[in-house]
Amino acid sequence: MRAALHFFLKSILFLALLDSALFANETPQSPQNQTTSVYVIPIEGQITASQLYILRRGLKEALQNEVPTIILKINTPGGALDTTLKMMEALENFKGATYAFVDKEAISAGSYIAAATNEIYLHPQGIIGAAAAIQATGQEIPETLKEKLNSYLRARVRSYTKEHRYRADVIRAMMDENFEFKIGEKVIKPKGELLTLTADEAIQKYGDPPESLLGSGIVKSVEELLDLKYGKGNYTIKDFHLTWSETLAKWLNSITPVLLGLGLLLLFIEFKTPGFGIFGISGILLLLVVFASSYVAGLAGYEAVIAFVAGLTFLAIEVLIFPGAIIFGILGAILLLGSIIWALSDIWPTKDFKFTPEVFVDPIIDLTIGLIIAIGGIILLGRFFLKSWLWNILILKTVVGKAPPEEARTTRREAGTSESAEPSDHGVAITDLHPSGEVEIKGRRYQAHAGTYSIKKGTNIIVVAKTGFALKVKEDKS
Repeated sequence: MRAALHFFLKSILFLALLDSALFANETPQSPQNQTTSVYVIPIEGQITASQLYILRRGLKEALQNEVPTIILKINTPGGALDTTLKMMEALENFKGATYAFVDKEAISAGSYIAAATNEIYLHPQGIIGAAAAIQATGQEIPETLKEKLNSYLRARVRSYTKEHRYRADVIRAMMDENFEFKIGEKVIKPKGELLTLTADEAIQKYGDPPESLLGSGIVKSVEELLDLKYGKGNYTIKDFHLTWSETLAKWLNSITPVLLGLGLLLLFIEFKTPGFGIFGISGILLLLVVFASSYVAGLAGYEAVIAFVAGLTFLAIEVLIFPGAIIFGILGAILLLGSIIWALSDIWPTKDFKFTPEVFVDPIIDLTIGLIIAIGGIILLGRFFLKSWLWNILILKTVVGKAPPEEARTTRREAGTSESAEPSDHGVAITDLHPSGEVEIKGRRYQAHAGTYSIKKGTNIIVVAKTGFALKVKEDKS
């Protein structure tokens, strides 16, 4: 079982890394001239969570590999504002040089992302602008709400653009049609329209000393930009593209609470039933899927997976080796839940990264929803599913599966149910209870647990109580 889980985990992480490697396009340079590594991250099409995953993965990998330069290759008509703000925050965590190359257009959200970089370069036919916020349906935002939103966006843009004389006003002119943008006597944008700049207009210089309006230059390609910055042949490019794993991770992350809830529910059932089988395996696999999707989405690292495995190990020690010790169960539960929160948190590999409460808010909410789903599932199982033929079959396969065929047929109805046994009934343990196992009462087999104690096979027992999943028993010393 352990070997199978180890193989599964390694396979998931290996496939994700292999997939990224297959899609990563290295532009070879002469070995003697490889002086600067550059990551080129595409921001293409509608701005969605997929672009955020690519950007986050690229930035974190660059930080871990000490890559000094990031280029965003932008060609987008815009998209989700909340995702755009997260992308701008992600760029803020990268302390190296960031450049935007507007390949064709950086409209709406694309202009915000470009403004969050150190320098902006444009293709000769590139355009940038028209950044007014609108609703997801495409309709205009009500005026009062729009003013509040614009005020917030302007403040955010100013925080990213304070080193550039005109950039904040340019972005404001792109988002606010009522703003008149003037430099001296020159009206760049009159009231009543939104600003959109061509490449030539973006690099026009104004003021004393002269400074370009928005762009730092016009180039035809990423390679031309890098030739300009570092010299021909003095860099190595790695391209990032949307892979199958990012697409899968996007979908899986959208149902994270459901996966967590089902995984925790199955683990609960496993600990409440004798032996180890389909419920435990399925529960662990569902939680590993959460870790794998978080890793691919640029969230979790290996640390969270290690903590998760350590938590499972402590729980196994509590159940199988030292039942009733409690301390191992507590440590295991803390590690298990903590690893899930860690896996879902957006933690950056930088020395100045600060662990603020905001980092853990969304993961705790997801975990809480997952626990609610698990508890709801336990209640439903206790009321409707425990007495069904499907439950009996599942328990029979995982618990009584080693019994001879004729015995299995005679115990099919009793497996997984406690409706025939009553408190004070006497019987015998037919397996070790650590603390769960099987007992026989009046010729029938039942699932049972001994609370915080353990009972050896062959020991006489007495039923203490009936629970939803098994009988509660203790050693019969009479």
